[in-house]
Amino acid sequence: MAPHRISPPPSQDRVPYSYDYLPEVTSSVTSGAQNLTEPIAIVGLACRLPGEASSGSKFWDMLVNGRSGQCDFPETRFNVDGFYKASGDLAGSINMRGGYFIQDDIRDFENSFFGINNVEATYMDPQQRKLLEVVYECFESAGAPIEKLSGSNTGCYVGNFIIDYPIMQTRDIDGMHRYGMVGMGSTILSNRISHAFNLNGPSVVLDTACSSSMYCLHAACTALQTGDCDGAIVAAANLIQGIEQQVGVMKAGVLSKTSTCHSFDASADGYGRADGVGALYLKRLSDAIRDGDPIRSVIRGSAVNANGKTQGITLPSAEYQEKVIRKAYTKAGLNIDDTTYVECHGTGTPVGDPIEVDAVSRVFNNPRRAPLCVGSVKTNVGHSEAASAIASVIKVTMAMENNYIPPTIGISQINPKIKLAEKGIEVVSKGRTWSTTKKILRAGVNSFGYGGANGHAILENANPHLPYNYSAASKAIP
Repeated sequence: MAPHRISPPPSQDRVPYSYDYLPEVTSSVTSGAQNLTEPIAIVGLACRLPGEASSGSKFWDMLVNGRSGQCDFPETRFNVDGFYKASGDLAGSINMRGGYFIQDDIRDFENSFFGINNVEATYMDPQQRKLLEVVYECFESAGAPIEKLSGSNTGCYVGNFIIDYPIMQTRDIDGMHRYGMVGMGSTILSNRISHAFNLNGPSVVLDTACSSSMYCLHAACTALQTGDCDGAIVAAANLIQGIEQQVGVMKAGVLSKTSTCHSFDASADGYGRADGVGALYLKRLSDAIRDGDPIRSVIRGSAVNANGKTQGITLPSAEYQEKVIRKAYTKAGLNIDDTTYVECHGTGTPVGDPIEVDAVSRVFNNPRRAPLCVGSVKTNVGHSEAASAIASVIKVTMAMENNYIPPTIGISQINPKIKLAEKGIEVVSKGRTWSTTKKILRAGVNSFGYGGANGHAILENANPHLPYNYSAASKAIP
Protein backbone atom coordinates (compact mmCIF):
# COMPACT_ATOMS: atom_id res chain seq x y z
CA MET A 1 0.00 0.00 0.00
CA ALA A 2 1.71 3.16 -1.19
CA PRO A 3 -0.17 6.43 -0.76
CA HIS A 4 0.86 9.31 -2.97
CA ARG A 5 3.12 11.96 -1.45
CA ILE A 6 3.77 14.87 -3.76
CA SER A 7 6.25 17.70 -3.63
CA PRO A 8 4.64 21.04 -2.75
CA PRO A 9 5.06 23.98 -5.10
CA PRO A 10 7.38 26.82 -4.07
CA SER A 11 4.54 29.16 -3.09
CA GLN A 12 2.90 28.59 0.27
CA ASP A 13 -0.26 30.40 -0.77
CA ARG A 14 -3.32 28.27 -1.26
CA VAL A 15 -3.19 26.64 -4.69
CA PRO A 16 -6.39 26.75 -6.77
CA TYR A 17 -7.51 23.20 -7.53
CA SER A 18 -7.80 22.56 -11.26
CA TYR A 19 -10.55 20.31 -12.63
CA ASP A 20 -9.28 20.38 -16.21
CA TYR A 21 -8.99 16.61 -16.40
CA LEU A 22 -12.34 15.96 -14.68
CA PRO A 23 -14.97 16.77 -17.33
CA GLU A 24 -17.91 16.39 -14.91
CA VAL A 25 -16.90 19.63 -13.18
CA THR A 26 -17.13 22.66 -15.41
CA SER A 27 -15.55 25.39 -13.29
CA SER A 28 -12.33 25.69 -11.37
CA VAL A 29 -11.69 27.23 -7.99
CA THR A 30 -10.57 30.84 -7.86
CA SER A 31 -7.89 31.58 -5.33
CA GLY A 32 -9.24 32.44 -1.90
CA ALA A 33 -12.88 31.85 -2.89
CA GLN A 34 -15.17 29.44 -1.12
CA ASN A 35 -16.07 26.39 -3.18
CA LEU A 36 -18.86 24.23 -1.82
CA THR A 37 -18.07 21.43 -4.26
CA GLU A 38 -14.30 21.29 -3.81
CA PRO A 39 -13.20 17.69 -3.18
CA ILE A 40 -11.88 16.77 0.24
CA ALA A 41 -8.71 14.70 0.61
CA ILE A 42 -8.27 11.97 3.19
CA VAL A 43 -4.60 12.40 4.09
CA GLY A 44 -4.39 10.30 7.24
CA LEU A 45 -6.16 7.34 8.81
CA ALA A 46 -5.81 5.07 11.81
CA CYS A 47 -7.92 2.49 13.60
CA ARG A 48 -8.37 -0.03 16.38
CA LEU A 49 -10.75 -2.72 15.20
CA PRO A 50 -11.63 -6.30 16.22
CA GLY A 51 -9.57 -9.25 15.12
CA GLU A 52 -6.24 -7.62 16.05
CA ALA A 53 -6.77 -5.00 13.34
CA SER A 54 -4.86 -2.37 15.28
CA SER A 55 -3.67 -0.42 12.22
CA GLY A 56 -4.68 0.23 8.65
CA SER A 57 -2.26 -2.37 7.26
CA LYS A 58 -3.41 -5.05 9.72
CA PHE A 59 -7.01 -4.23 8.92
CA TRP A 60 -6.31 -4.61 5.20
CA ASP A 61 -4.56 -7.94 5.78
CA MET A 62 -7.65 -9.11 7.66
CA LEU A 63 -9.95 -8.06 4.82
CA VAL A 64 -7.89 -9.59 2.04
CA ASN A 65 -7.62 -12.89 3.87
CA GLY A 66 -11.29 -13.00 4.77
CA ARG A 67 -10.88 -13.19 8.54
CA SER A 68 -13.47 -12.37 11.16
CA GLY A 69 -12.99 -10.69 14.54
CA GLN A 70 -16.05 -12.36 16.07
CA CYS A 71 -15.52 -13.84 19.55
CA ASP A 72 -17.06 -14.19 23.01
CA PHE A 73 -17.29 -11.25 25.41
CA PRO A 74 -13.85 -10.70 26.97
CA GLU A 75 -13.75 -11.43 30.69
CA THR A 76 -12.35 -7.93 31.26
CA ARG A 77 -15.70 -6.39 30.22
CA PHE A 78 -18.28 -8.35 32.23
CA ASN A 79 -19.08 -11.94 33.17
CA VAL A 80 -21.32 -13.09 30.35
CA ASP A 81 -22.22 -16.28 32.24
CA GLY A 82 -24.01 -14.15 34.79
CA PHE A 83 -26.34 -12.70 32.13
CA TYR A 84 -26.65 -15.27 29.35
CA LYS A 85 -29.90 -17.15 28.82
CA ALA A 86 -30.58 -18.69 25.42
CA SER A 87 -34.19 -17.55 25.32
CA GLY A 88 -33.37 -14.06 26.53
CA ASP A 89 -36.74 -13.90 28.28
CA LEU A 90 -35.36 -13.65 31.81
CA ALA A 91 -35.30 -10.08 33.14
CA GLY A 92 -31.83 -8.58 32.76
CA SER A 93 -30.55 -11.41 30.56
CA ILE A 94 -29.05 -11.48 27.07
CA ASN A 95 -29.41 -14.22 24.46
CA MET A 96 -25.98 -13.92 22.85
CA ARG A 97 -22.49 -14.67 24.14
CA GLY A 98 -20.33 -12.30 22.20
CA GLY A 99 -19.71 -9.91 19.35
CA TYR A 100 -16.58 -8.38 17.82
CA PHE A 101 -13.95 -7.07 20.23
CA ILE A 102 -10.57 -5.37 20.31
CA GLN A 103 -8.16 -7.90 21.76
CA ASP A 104 -5.98 -5.42 23.67
CA ASP A 105 -6.88 -4.20 27.15
CA ILE A 106 -8.88 -1.07 26.35
CA ARG A 107 -7.84 0.47 29.69
CA ASP A 108 -4.14 0.58 28.79
CA PHE A 109 -2.98 4.17 28.33
CA GLU A 110 0.28 6.14 28.58
CA ASN A 111 -1.27 9.30 29.98
CA SER A 112 1.99 11.21 30.48
CA PHE A 113 2.56 11.12 26.69
CA PHE A 114 -0.52 13.35 26.33
CA GLY A 115 0.28 15.56 29.33
CA ILE A 116 -2.46 14.11 31.52
CA ASN A 117 -1.78 13.48 35.21
CA ASN A 118 -2.30 10.09 36.82
CA VAL A 119 -5.37 11.02 38.86
CA GLU A 120 -7.24 12.54 35.92
CA ALA A 121 -6.35 9.56 33.73
CA THR A 122 -7.85 7.23 36.33
CA TYR A 123 -11.29 8.72 35.71
CA MET A 124 -11.08 8.90 31.89
CA ASP A 125 -13.44 6.84 29.77
CA PRO A 126 -11.34 4.31 27.79
CA GLN A 127 -13.03 5.79 24.71
CA GLN A 128 -11.24 9.08 25.41
CA ARG A 129 -7.96 7.24 25.89
CA LYS A 130 -8.16 5.25 22.67
CA LEU A 131 -9.32 8.26 20.67
CA LEU A 132 -6.21 10.18 21.70
CA GLU A 133 -3.98 7.29 20.62
CA VAL A 134 -5.74 6.77 17.29
CA VAL A 135 -5.85 10.48 16.44
CA TYR A 136 -2.11 10.74 17.16
CA GLU A 137 -1.49 7.78 14.82
CA CYS A 138 -3.77 9.39 12.23
CA PHE A 139 -1.67 12.57 12.23
CA GLU A 140 1.45 10.40 12.13
CA SER A 141 0.17 8.53 9.05
CA ALA A 142 -0.33 11.90 7.34
CA GLY A 143 3.21 12.99 8.16
CA ALA A 144 1.78 15.96 10.05
CA PRO A 145 4.14 17.25 12.80
CA ILE A 146 2.29 17.79 16.07
CA GLU A 147 4.09 21.07 16.68
CA LYS A 148 2.74 22.44 13.37
CA LEU A 149 -0.78 21.32 14.18
CA SER A 150 -0.68 23.07 17.53
CA GLY A 151 -2.70 26.29 17.34
CA SER A 152 -4.07 25.45 13.89
CA ASN A 153 -7.61 25.94 12.69
CA THR A 154 -8.24 22.20 12.78
CA GLY A 155 -11.73 20.94 13.61
CA CYS A 156 -12.63 17.82 15.54
CA TYR A 157 -15.82 15.91 14.81
CA VAL A 158 -16.41 12.80 16.93
CA GLY A 159 -19.25 10.27 16.67
CA ASN A 160 -20.67 8.71 19.81
CA PHE A 161 -23.39 6.23 20.77
CA ILE A 162 -22.27 4.13 23.73
CA ILE A 163 -22.99 5.39 27.25
CA ASP A 164 -21.52 2.43 29.13
CA TYR A 165 -18.87 4.35 31.04
CA PRO A 166 -21.19 7.06 32.43
CA ILE A 167 -23.59 4.33 33.58
CA MET A 168 -20.77 2.49 35.33
CA GLN A 169 -19.40 5.65 36.98
CA THR A 170 -22.75 6.82 38.36
CA ARG A 171 -23.83 3.62 40.05
CA ASP A 172 -22.24 4.91 43.25
CA ILE A 173 -22.73 8.65 43.51
CA ASP A 174 -20.82 8.71 46.81
CA GLY A 175 -17.67 7.88 44.87
CA MET A 176 -17.89 10.83 42.48
CA HIS A 177 -14.61 12.68 41.97
CA ARG A 178 -13.86 16.18 40.69
CA TYR A 179 -12.43 14.63 37.52
CA GLY A 180 -15.55 12.49 37.09
CA MET A 181 -17.49 14.82 34.79
CA VAL A 182 -14.65 15.40 32.33
CA GLY A 183 -13.83 11.71 32.51
CA MET A 184 -17.26 10.51 31.44
CA GLY A 185 -18.88 13.47 29.65
CA SER A 186 -19.74 12.72 26.02
CA THR A 187 -18.78 16.22 24.89
CA ILE A 188 -15.24 15.64 26.15
CA LEU A 189 -14.67 12.96 23.50
CA SER A 190 -13.97 15.72 20.99
CA ASN A 191 -12.88 18.44 23.43
CA ARG A 192 -10.19 16.17 24.86
CA ILE A 193 -8.64 15.79 21.41
CA SER A 194 -8.79 19.54 20.72
CA HIS A 195 -7.23 20.22 24.12
CA ALA A 196 -4.48 17.60 23.94
CA PHE A 197 -3.30 18.66 20.47
CA ASN A 198 -4.16 22.37 20.87
CA LEU A 199 -6.54 22.40 17.90
CA ASN A 200 -8.54 25.61 17.57
CA GLY A 201 -11.19 24.69 15.01
CA PRO A 202 -14.74 23.54 15.80
CA SER A 203 -14.98 20.72 18.35
CA VAL A 204 -18.21 18.75 18.47
CA VAL A 205 -19.68 15.34 19.33
CA LEU A 206 -22.56 13.99 17.24
CA ASP A 207 -24.85 11.11 18.13
CA THR A 208 -27.10 9.73 15.40
CA ALA A 209 -26.42 6.19 16.61
CA CYS A 210 -25.10 3.99 13.80
CA SER A 211 -24.64 6.89 11.34
CA SER A 212 -22.81 9.13 13.83
CA SER A 213 -19.42 9.08 12.10
CA MET A 214 -21.02 9.58 8.67
CA TYR A 215 -22.73 12.69 10.00
CA CYS A 216 -19.35 13.77 11.39
CA LEU A 217 -17.75 13.21 7.97
CA HIS A 218 -20.42 15.30 6.28
CA ALA A 219 -20.13 18.08 8.88
CA ALA A 220 -16.34 18.15 8.55
CA CYS A 221 -16.45 18.28 4.74
CA THR A 222 -18.96 21.12 4.87
CA ALA A 223 -16.84 23.03 7.39
CA LEU A 224 -13.77 22.67 5.17
CA GLN A 225 -15.65 23.81 2.08
CA THR A 226 -17.10 26.88 3.82
CA GLY A 227 -13.79 27.81 5.45
CA ASP A 228 -14.83 27.12 9.04
CA CYS A 229 -11.64 25.11 9.43
CA ASP A 230 -8.50 24.33 7.42
CA GLY A 231 -8.21 20.70 8.48
CA ALA A 232 -10.48 18.28 10.30
CA ILE A 233 -10.30 15.14 12.36
CA VAL A 234 -13.27 12.82 11.92
CA ALA A 235 -13.25 10.18 14.62
CA ALA A 236 -15.45 7.83 16.64
CA ALA A 237 -15.14 5.34 19.46
CA ASN A 238 -17.43 2.43 20.29
CA LEU A 239 -16.15 0.35 23.21
CA ILE A 240 -18.56 -2.10 24.82
CA GLN A 241 -17.87 -1.99 28.55
CA GLY A 242 -21.12 -2.79 30.37
CA ILE A 243 -24.23 -4.91 30.18
CA GLU A 244 -26.97 -2.26 30.36
CA GLN A 245 -26.86 -0.94 26.79
CA GLN A 246 -26.33 -4.47 25.50
CA VAL A 247 -29.64 -5.46 27.09
CA GLY A 248 -31.35 -2.35 25.74
CA VAL A 249 -30.23 -2.93 22.16
CA MET A 250 -31.17 -6.61 22.41
CA LYS A 251 -34.65 -5.72 23.66
CA ALA A 252 -35.05 -3.50 20.58
CA GLY A 253 -34.89 -6.71 18.54
CA VAL A 254 -31.94 -5.87 16.31
CA LEU A 255 -29.19 -8.13 17.71
CA SER A 256 -28.13 -11.53 16.43
CA LYS A 257 -28.45 -14.52 18.78
CA THR A 258 -25.29 -15.83 17.14
CA SER A 259 -23.48 -12.51 17.84
CA THR A 260 -22.65 -12.36 14.12
CA CYS A 261 -23.37 -10.01 11.21
CA HIS A 262 -24.75 -12.30 8.47
CA SER A 263 -24.90 -9.45 5.96
CA PHE A 264 -27.05 -10.18 2.87
CA ASP A 265 -27.34 -13.83 3.93
CA ALA A 266 -30.46 -15.93 4.43
CA SER A 267 -29.32 -16.60 8.00
CA ALA A 268 -29.40 -12.89 8.89
CA ASP A 269 -30.95 -12.54 12.35
CA GLY A 270 -29.64 -9.17 13.53
CA TYR A 271 -26.21 -7.67 14.01
CA GLY A 272 -23.25 -8.47 16.22
CA ARG A 273 -22.18 -5.46 18.28
CA ALA A 274 -18.56 -4.45 17.93
CA ASP A 275 -15.75 -2.41 19.40
CA GLY A 276 -14.27 0.14 17.07
CA VAL A 277 -12.10 3.24 17.21
CA GLY A 278 -11.13 5.12 14.06
CA ALA A 279 -9.92 8.49 12.82
CA LEU A 280 -9.58 10.26 9.47
CA TYR A 281 -7.61 13.45 8.82
CA LEU A 282 -9.23 15.60 6.15
CA LYS A 283 -8.06 18.65 4.22
CA ARG A 284 -9.28 20.52 1.16
CA LEU A 285 -7.77 18.79 -1.85
CA SER A 286 -6.09 21.97 -3.07
CA ASP A 287 -4.44 22.41 0.33
CA ALA A 288 -3.35 18.77 0.45
CA ILE A 289 -1.72 19.14 -2.98
CA ARG A 290 -0.06 22.39 -1.91
CA ASP A 291 1.33 20.79 1.26
CA GLY A 292 2.55 17.59 -0.38
CA ASP A 293 0.31 15.38 1.75
CA PRO A 294 -0.14 11.65 1.16
CA ILE A 295 -3.59 11.66 -0.45
CA ARG A 296 -5.21 8.34 0.38
CA SER A 297 -8.57 8.94 -1.32
CA VAL A 298 -10.83 11.83 -2.24
CA ILE A 299 -14.33 12.61 -0.99
CA ARG A 300 -16.29 14.03 -3.92
CA GLY A 301 -19.55 14.58 -2.06
CA SER A 302 -21.71 13.70 0.92
CA ALA A 303 -25.27 14.17 2.08
CA VAL A 304 -27.49 13.47 5.08
CA ASN A 305 -31.25 13.35 5.63
CA ALA A 306 -33.93 11.80 7.86
CA ASN A 307 -36.84 9.47 7.19
CA GLY A 308 -39.35 11.79 8.81
CA LYS A 309 -42.70 10.35 9.85
CA THR A 310 -42.73 6.62 9.13
CA GLN A 311 -44.84 3.76 10.50
CA GLY A 312 -42.25 3.36 13.23
CA ILE A 313 -39.25 5.46 14.27
CA THR A 314 -36.86 2.50 13.87
CA LEU A 315 -38.29 1.34 10.53
CA PRO A 316 -35.82 1.92 7.66
CA SER A 317 -37.04 3.78 4.59
CA ALA A 318 -35.94 2.75 1.10
CA GLU A 319 -37.41 6.01 -0.22
CA TYR A 320 -35.26 8.28 1.93
CA GLN A 321 -32.17 6.11 1.67
CA GLU A 322 -32.54 6.51 -2.09
CA LYS A 323 -33.04 10.26 -1.69
CA VAL A 324 -29.91 10.76 0.40
CA ILE A 325 -27.80 8.96 -2.22
CA ARG A 326 -29.27 11.04 -5.03
CA LYS A 327 -28.79 14.17 -2.95
CA ALA A 328 -25.06 13.45 -2.62
CA TYR A 329 -24.66 12.96 -6.39
CA THR A 330 -26.70 16.02 -7.25
CA LYS A 331 -24.63 18.23 -4.94
CA ALA A 332 -21.39 16.84 -6.37
CA GLY A 333 -22.58 17.02 -10.01
CA LEU A 334 -21.48 13.44 -10.70
CA ASN A 335 -22.69 10.76 -13.10
CA ILE A 336 -24.27 7.91 -11.14
CA ASP A 337 -23.31 5.35 -13.80
CA ASP A 338 -19.58 5.83 -13.11
CA THR A 339 -19.91 4.33 -9.63
CA THR A 340 -18.85 0.69 -9.64
CA TYR A 341 -19.05 -0.24 -5.94
CA VAL A 342 -21.14 0.62 -2.89
CA GLU A 343 -20.05 -0.24 0.63
CA CYS A 344 -23.40 -0.89 2.24
CA HIS A 345 -24.39 -0.37 5.84
CA GLY A 346 -25.25 -4.09 5.61
CA THR A 347 -25.75 -4.89 9.29
CA GLY A 348 -27.31 -8.31 8.74
CA THR A 349 -30.84 -7.59 9.90
CA PRO A 350 -33.48 -9.54 7.94
CA VAL A 351 -35.51 -6.35 7.31
CA GLY A 352 -32.75 -3.74 6.94
CA ASP A 353 -30.58 -5.45 4.30
CA PRO A 354 -33.36 -5.93 1.69
CA ILE A 355 -34.54 -2.33 2.19
CA GLU A 356 -31.01 -0.99 1.70
CA VAL A 357 -30.38 -3.10 -1.40
CA ASP A 358 -33.71 -1.90 -2.79
CA ALA A 359 -32.69 1.73 -2.18
CA VAL A 360 -29.30 1.24 -3.82
CA SER A 361 -30.91 -0.51 -6.78
CA ARG A 362 -33.36 2.36 -7.29
CA VAL A 363 -30.38 4.67 -7.81
CA PHE A 364 -27.84 2.53 -9.66
CA ASN A 365 -29.74 -0.20 -11.51
CA ASN A 366 -29.06 0.25 -15.22
CA PRO A 367 -29.62 -2.66 -17.65
CA ARG A 368 -27.01 -1.15 -20.00
CA ARG A 369 -24.17 -1.65 -17.51
CA ALA A 370 -22.68 -4.45 -15.47
CA PRO A 371 -24.31 -5.16 -12.10
CA LEU A 372 -23.25 -2.82 -9.31
CA CYS A 373 -20.92 -4.50 -6.82
CA VAL A 374 -21.79 -4.16 -3.13
CA GLY A 375 -20.30 -5.42 0.11
CA SER A 376 -20.19 -4.86 3.85
CA VAL A 377 -17.19 -4.76 6.18
CA LYS A 378 -19.42 -5.78 9.08
CA THR A 379 -18.97 -9.46 8.23
CA ASN A 380 -15.30 -8.97 9.23
CA VAL A 381 -15.38 -6.54 12.13
CA GLY A 382 -19.03 -6.45 13.19
CA HIS A 383 -21.18 -3.40 13.64
CA SER A 384 -19.27 -0.80 15.62
CA GLU A 385 -22.30 1.50 15.67
CA ALA A 386 -20.98 5.08 16.02
CA ALA A 387 -17.62 4.09 14.46
CA SER A 388 -19.01 1.89 11.68
CA ALA A 389 -18.90 4.47 8.87
CA ILE A 390 -15.22 5.17 9.51
CA ALA A 391 -14.44 1.46 9.21
CA SER A 392 -16.30 1.47 5.88
CA VAL A 393 -14.46 4.54 4.59
CA ILE A 394 -11.07 3.07 5.56
CA LYS A 395 -11.94 -0.19 3.80
CA VAL A 396 -12.97 1.59 0.58
CA THR A 397 -9.92 3.87 0.70
CA MET A 398 -7.51 0.94 0.95
CA ALA A 399 -9.44 -1.01 -1.68
CA MET A 400 -8.91 1.87 -4.09
CA GLU A 401 -5.22 2.10 -3.23
CA ASN A 402 -4.81 -1.60 -3.97
CA ASN A 403 -7.24 -1.86 -6.93
CA TYR A 404 -8.85 -4.76 -5.10
CA ILE A 405 -12.30 -5.29 -3.57
CA PRO A 406 -12.07 -7.62 -0.55
CA PRO A 407 -14.75 -10.27 -0.08
CA THR A 408 -17.84 -9.95 2.05
CA ILE A 409 -17.38 -13.15 4.02
CA GLY A 410 -19.78 -15.70 5.49
CA ILE A 411 -22.32 -15.76 2.67
CA SER A 412 -23.74 -19.23 2.01
CA GLN A 413 -27.14 -18.28 0.57
CA ILE A 414 -28.37 -14.80 -0.34
CA ASN A 415 -31.38 -13.58 1.63
CA PRO A 416 -34.34 -14.59 -0.58
CA LYS A 417 -35.89 -11.15 -0.04
CA ILE A 418 -32.92 -9.62 -1.89
CA LYS A 419 -33.53 -10.10 -5.62
CA LEU A 420 -29.99 -9.45 -6.86
CA ALA A 421 -30.43 -10.22 -10.57
CA GLU A 422 -33.68 -8.28 -10.74
CA LYS A 423 -32.12 -5.27 -9.03
CA GLY A 424 -28.83 -5.23 -10.96
CA ILE A 425 -26.76 -5.89 -7.83
CA GLU A 426 -23.89 -8.31 -7.15
CA VAL A 427 -22.56 -9.04 -3.66
CA VAL A 428 -18.76 -9.43 -3.76
CA SER A 429 -18.40 -12.75 -1.93
CA LYS A 430 -14.97 -13.44 -3.45
CA GLY A 431 -12.20 -10.86 -3.64
CA ARG A 432 -11.53 -9.39 -7.06
CA THR A 433 -9.49 -6.82 -8.93
CA TRP A 434 -11.27 -3.49 -9.02
CA SER A 435 -11.33 -2.77 -12.72
CA THR A 436 -13.09 -0.04 -14.68
CA THR A 437 -13.04 1.29 -18.22
CA LYS A 438 -12.17 4.72 -16.83
CA LYS A 439 -9.20 5.75 -14.71
CA ILE A 440 -11.53 6.80 -11.89
CA LEU A 441 -12.53 4.29 -9.22
CA ARG A 442 -15.69 5.63 -7.60
CA ALA A 443 -17.59 4.18 -4.67
CA GLY A 444 -20.42 5.09 -2.37
CA VAL A 445 -20.54 4.49 1.38
CA ASN A 446 -23.93 4.12 3.07
CA SER A 447 -24.71 4.70 6.74
CA PHE A 448 -28.04 4.70 8.57
CA GLY A 449 -29.07 5.34 12.17
CA TYR A 450 -31.78 3.34 13.89
CA GLY A 451 -33.82 6.52 14.44
CA GLY A 452 -33.90 7.36 10.73
CA ALA A 453 -30.76 9.50 10.28
CA ASN A 454 -29.31 8.56 6.86
CA GLY A 455 -25.99 9.46 5.26
CA HIS A 456 -23.99 8.77 2.11
CA ALA A 457 -20.49 9.68 0.96
CA ILE A 458 -18.89 9.41 -2.49
CA LEU A 459 -15.20 8.45 -2.64
CA GLU A 460 -12.71 8.30 -5.51
CA ASN A 461 -9.14 7.08 -5.86
CA ALA A 462 -6.43 9.72 -5.60
CA ASN A 463 -4.70 9.29 -8.99
CA PRO A 464 -7.09 11.29 -11.22
CA HIS A 465 -6.99 14.22 -8.81
CA LEU A 466 -3.23 14.73 -8.77
CA PRO A 467 -1.66 17.31 -11.11
CA TYR A 468 0.02 15.90 -14.19
CA ASN A 469 3.40 17.20 -13.04
CA TYR A 470 3.25 15.86 -9.50
CA SER A 471 6.35 14.16 -8.11
CA ALA A 472 5.38 10.80 -6.60
CA ALA A 473 7.67 10.15 -3.68
CA SER A 474 5.65 7.15 -2.51
CA LYS A 475 5.87 6.21 1.12
CA ALA A 476 4.18 3.21 2.67
CA ILE A 477 2.15 4.28 5.68
CA PRO A 478 0.58 1.52 7.80
